[in-house]
Amino acid sequence: MKFSNNSIVLVTLLVLSSLCLSNGFIHHLSVKEDARTLFLVETFGFGMGGVMNLNITNWKINNQPISDETKSSVGFYIQISETDASAFVDEATVASGNCQDMINKTFDYTIQYDSAKNPNITEFNFKIKPGFKEGYHNLYFLSCNRDTTVSFDLFLQEYNVDSNGQISYLSIGDTPLPTLYFVFAMAFFVILLLWLFVFLRGEGKRVNKIHYLCAAYLLVLAISLLFESIEKHYIKKTGSAHGWNIAYYIFACIQGSFFVILIALIGSGWAFIKPFLSDKDKTIFMVVIPLQILDNIALVMIDEEAPGSIGSLSWRHIFTVVDIICCIAIIVPIIWSIKHLKDASQVDDKAAQNMQKLKLFRHFYLMVISYLYFTRIFFALLRASLPFRYAWIGDFSLLLASLIFYCSTGYQFRPSLDNPYFNLPKDEDGIPLEVRDDEEDA
Repeated sequence: MKFSNNSIVLVTLLVLSSLCLSNGFIHHLSVKEDARTLFLVETFGFGMGGVMNLNITNWKINNQPISDETKSSVGFYIQISETDASAFVDEATVASGNCQDMINKTFDYTIQYDSAKNPNITEFNFKIKPGFKEGYHNLYFLSCNRDTTVSFDLFLQEYNVDSNGQISYLSIGDTPLPTLYFVFAMAFFVILLLWLFVFLRGEGKRVNKIHYLCAAYLLVLAISLLFESIEKHYIKKTGSAHGWNIAYYIFACIQGSFFVILIALIGSGWAFIKPFLSDKDKTIFMVVIPLQILDNIALVMIDEEAPGSIGSLSWRHIFTVVDIICCIAIIVPIIWSIKHLKDASQVDDKAAQNMQKLKLFRHFYLMVISYLYFTRIFFALLRASLPFRYAWIGDFSLLLASLIFYCSTGYQFRPSLDNPYFNLPKDEDGIPLEVRDDEEDA
């Protein structure tokens, strides 16, 4: 049975809509008969005046209600760190039997069941006051008994309070993000206008289909950033995205797929080196498009699932593997085009023209490799090493790198006659062959 492209898009959007039920930084986590000895529940950057409210209900050990006799082997623990990279707990230490010693050395706060206070609910209310440590508060669940399964329902509310008494449900280092994403959304809208009314207009412009696809991509990207800005604004103010996350995820998924397809099309030389896609090019797209859809769904699940859920780690592994495959796949057409131009440069009548295109394609190849390296590896390392108050610099660096990459790519493939990518081969009279063909047809 064959499905149309519209059917695939519709199904994808319906799946995304059903997944996007996030409550921002007001979390609900339900764990049922989980045998893991250690996992991260959530990480949040607190400044002075920050508040954490934690409620745990239906707490069971080996499917039996927790009691004073069984509580000693399990608990929730908070580790405070300056950066993401310094928040590390070695699970092997738990498995080796040195659990209690690790707890004393690693964690700053302990949260355990106490029947004397309330046998039905375990509460922990915490506020950063003068003299308390600011930073990332990493909430872990830890079981010192490897043969134990646990079940519980957890409600977690985390927020910061600024100097004006305003509550922000974003981690303190992420507070500037709504403004940051809005500014870059406006920047990409401006670039879109420049592309449409400056680069694509005027006499002597060789505008191809690929240039209109670039314009469409800029539009989707700008809308995606705008919705992300609105989503983060509502999370900051209320702790919930109020449905804006659905709009953001839809456009983010379209943008992610569009990016891979567009780079692969440019890399294949479609519309300016050759007017068609070869069978090898088509194979790349048949592989990349389904993988990119899976990659987008995995990204949504990672963002929506609490780090403490079992599915979160699985989706993270899926995203990492699929993202690497997609990155490799979009580089392959560029390598093929370089090889094609290298072979074509051996022909005498086109040697100079193809050699110039070859140099530019090699430059484009290096640009793509550098951009993928920065956004996949360097960005993760930068984000993990930034102090908790300056986590937003990681997002700023990523957005700035994207802006530079898109501007450089657009300028490199601009539709002007002096662009070597669009120089047409000429006949003996110096007339472009395409023009000569048009005259003969007339």
